[in-house]
Amino acid sequence: MHCDDVAVTFRCPLSRPCDDGGLVMAPSNPSVILMCGLPASGKTTTAGRLHRALGGALIRSCDVYAELGISLPDWVRRTAGFTRDTAAYEHERDRAYGEMARRLEAALGAPARPVIVDAVHGEREKRRTMCEIAWRYHDTPILLWCRCDSVEEVRRRFAARDGRDAIPEHEASDLSVFRHIASLWEDPRDDEAAAADAERGLVVYDTLADRVQPLDAGGRTMCDAFARVLHATAVV
Repeated sequence: MHCDDVAVTFRCPLSRPCDDGGLVMAPSNPSVILMCGLPASGKTTTAGRLHRALGGALIRSCDVYAELGISLPDWVRRTAGFTRDTAAYEHERDRAYGEMARRLEAALGAPARPVIVDAVHGEREKRRTMCEIAWRYHDTPILLWCRCDSVEEVRRRFAARDGRDAIPEHEASDLSVFRHIASLWEDPRDDEAAAADAERGLVVYDTLADRVQPLDAGGRTMCDAFARVLHATAVV
């Protein structure tokens, strides 16, 4: 299956019987895909694959950090691996999320769809902010939670970034970044929106096992479509 075919499938993932026995595609088309996950979980790679297959707009936290002059390697040194004086970094991180929210709103005012926001989105408040922007545009956001539960694989992925932290997508190259973000993590399954399936869909993508799984009713409507897109764009 070519990427163009997958894009059509993704934008119309549901079908219902027609009176003449054919199929009519149901209009289930998420305009907002919020990436979510710890560093080295595969978010940015996955977001890139989706964007290449589906088009639309891609907002990456690493690009926003670079444009705002926020350097993770510098903050690793300044905070001694996030063991002291982390409040100043959190302020900068909040500033970056504010800019991503602004860019999401601007993108939703333009025709390109879907809009993919590639960031950790590890805290409930940050996820809620992005969802509220989507809701203002009458869109149901899909939270795509990338996971890699293998400690060994996470370490391998960080090691592969060593010496490449000048490249925006590889700037989180020190394990202290992972530990700090993990200390702030709030499980998306516990979000208030998770109880209201019509407001948000939650899908988990195990990037090591290459397995997609829905975690709520909203996620179930999109799970197969995500799986098809990711299968078609798999790196072999």
